[in-house]
Amino acid sequence: MSNRYTFLDIYKNDLDLNKDTKVKISQIVIPKIQRPYAQGRQDGVCTYVRNTLLNEMFANFKTDEVFDFNFIYGIVRSSNETYVMELLDGQQRMTTLFLIYWYIANRELNEGEEADTEIRNALGRFVYETRSTSTVFCQRLASYHIDLSDTKPSKAIRKAKWYFKSFDRDSTISAMLVMLDAIHDRYNSQDSNELYKKLDNIQFYVKSLGYFNLSEELYIKMNARGLQLSPFENFKADLINFINNKEYAPYKELVPLYKKDSDDKVEFNFNFSVKLDAKWIDIFWKKGDENFDAAYMSFFSRFFACKYIVSTKDIVSDRDMRQDKTIRQLYTDAENRNEAIEYLGFQEFENLLSKHPEYIMILDKVFDVFYEYDHKDGKGFIYKSMLPSWEKKNSEEGDDFYNNLSSKMTHTKLILLGAVIEFIEAYDTFDIDVFKQWMRVVWNIVENTNIDSLTPVSSLIRKLSAVIHNTAIRSSEGLSFYAALSQWKDDSNDERENRALLEETEKAKRISENSDWLNMFKQAEQHPFFKGMVLFFYEPGLSLENFRHRYELAKDMFDENGISKLYRTDHLLIRAIVSQFNSWDELKERYITERAESNKYLKNILASHERVRNMFSELLNDADESAVESRLHEYIDEEKDFISWNGGNDGYCDMAVKRLREDIKLYDWIAAEERQNKSVFRIYWYEGHIMFAVPRKQYAKVALDTERAKTAYKIAESYGMDYYDNNQLQMYKKYGDSFGNEIWLKQDRQNCTLWIGFCQHHDLRIQIECKTKKYAKELLEVFEGSDYIDDDERWIKLPYQKHFKYQKTYRDLANVLENIFDNIPEL
Repeated sequence: MSNRYTFLDIYKNDLDLNKDTKVKISQIVIPKIQRPYAQGRQDGVCTYVRNTLLNEMFANFKTDEVFDFNFIYGIVRSSNETYVMELLDGQQRMTTLFLIYWYIANRELNEGEEADTEIRNALGRFVYETRSTSTVFCQRLASYHIDLSDTKPSKAIRKAKWYFKSFDRDSTISAMLVMLDAIHDRYNSQDSNELYKKLDNIQFYVKSLGYFNLSEELYIKMNARGLQLSPFENFKADLINFINNKEYAPYKELVPLYKKDSDDKVEFNFNFSVKLDAKWIDIFWKKGDENFDAAYMSFFSRFFACKYIVSTKDIVSDRDMRQDKTIRQLYTDAENRNEAIEYLGFQEFENLLSKHPEYIMILDKVFDVFYEYDHKDGKGFIYKSMLPSWEKKNSEEGDDFYNNLSSKMTHTKLILLGAVIEFIEAYDTFDIDVFKQWMRVVWNIVENTNIDSLTPVSSLIRKLSAVIHNTAIRSSEGLSFYAALSQWKDDSNDERENRALLEETEKAKRISENSDWLNMFKQAEQHPFFKGMVLFFYEPGLSLENFRHRYELAKDMFDENGISKLYRTDHLLIRAIVSQFNSWDELKERYITERAESNKYLKNILASHERVRNMFSELLNDADESAVESRLHEYIDEEKDFISWNGGNDGYCDMAVKRLREDIKLYDWIAAEERQNKSVFRIYWYEGHIMFAVPRKQYAKVALDTERAKTAYKIAESYGMDYYDNNQLQMYKKYGDSFGNEIWLKQDRQNCTLWIGFCQHHDLRIQIECKTKKYAKELLEVFEGSDYIDDDERWIKLPYQKHFKYQKTYRDLANVLENIFDNIPEL
């Protein structure tokens, strides 16, 4: 089991026919079912593999060290009166070795020499059966002698009399010629060209699977990957090579061989490689699915992405994870690479595994759990956990994104996969019931956290890892899952704890006190709006019966679309919620909506704002729906002192808050805009105003701290002025306000046009556009304090006024207009 072989002595030493019999082989056969040779292909992946392999090999030739060519696997079978080994794994490497031996023999040995004869004999025993042309080519090449000192191998071989044009149509032969040219270039770049003596340094292990009586079904699965060398095959070779060469004691420990009813023990590293192709592949292998190899590769990338995030918690901040190069290689870019069949090498994986070789042991455990509890017999326990209860039509529904590429990967799914991995790692054994309890908690947290970038992804994967490991430790002390989870708040030293996690620890505490809480929480969590968030109307110490009463009232206040239709009447509930914001600090940058949308702004208010939570706790103690509605009106009408941005009160905030509480038409307009544009309105300070707007949308914004719209409408009506943007007039007629940063009115007169602008910073601008400079000059003398605008001698401006409350603004503006009209001729 531990013997190393060279390309020559594999035919000299005994191999295992089965567990009891050893034989010598006469040939190594690449069977028909194998793919063509690919390391000589000229696509990016194969070029990378070819260059990497040759660079390492020729660097090794400069030393006397063994060059580890890893394992080759095969089945030894009888053939006439001899035995041959059919390769299952190692075809690509052995073909490259075949070409290396052929090339160096031609460069350094003479025909008829004993060493040359020995190599030619071994080359002739290497048989390709993938196509008849490959078979003939390898036979002819094995005995072909040619001087390659001044010509490339591909050119010389194509000129040989035995080379048929049909060979050009064989992708294996074309790839071999490319590889030979690459070997030629490396050879010519060497300082020393005496490499024949170094060939014996290239050594490998041979594993005859007949020794273990492994099923030939493995053979079919290993070769169902298509004709091109896949990223997974390259990755797998690099991974096995790392495990075999890493000085890490657990890799060398004897473990039971993966095989039913087998008592054999083998080294962990060998058993791992066998399970890769004989066991775990079943998780991903589906008949007729050509992408299972990519799905297999994706699982590795995602696993190591999750472990990288966990392992770097003290090195890479959650915020910096968005620009982290390693996570981009392992996850962000990897999702696209796997679909495009690209492989950029093993370096990032090796960097992580060099620091954490134990991750291979965890990976082994994770794969075994997925196989036993998800794949085997169609149990699907993990599959069914990958959908939350509120999305399921029946208990058997799930999502198998982790073992195929047909289900699009998302940040949320990576967090879920990370939570599964950390659970499997944390517990010694996989308990199905505890796993279900854990995934319920995970879904509640994930659903109620805004996951809009890699920052929350990193934060949650790390947080969930810490939580489940702490819970597992507490469980080992004899606590139930929920009792153990409830200890997190006491055990954690994080001052800024995830809000949804705190809710789950409080639920766990109540469940551990009285198991009846579990069914109550589950019922509430499945509400199509709540989706796991059910403590916004709860207070510590609340009885189960009181919680049930509050839930019965709360569930009718919301539906899958957000606030229910009943409580959107006159926008009663959202106005009551807004009435709980008593300072500018609470109101600024706040998104206000009645809808359930992807950013969960409404849910965030319910979950995080203390007075809003207190409001729900109070009003849901009322007896029925009618009493709740009455109480909501009371909250809206209740006078509260509002603290503005400077601690004082200049009236602007009061006006804005009053509108937010009482202006039903304002919410009518917002609802219409949201229906049309699927956007959410935000309150913010901009250019001297409290704006209520969809960010960066010119036509979806109003100023809350001025009655400019009413003033503009009344002035236009009283003095026969026109709106510059007639859409602002139409909006006012329907909703009592006008959109935009500014509102402009105009009136054409005999020698000029009068403009009135309700502008930013509450500036009220009065401007006159004259037809001639002469007329403008005359008006300058008429209107005291007037001046040209930006040195344009046809435009004059009158002293600025301010717009704020309607009555004063209208009165002051009307006085100015009366004076203007007294001095400017009629239309």
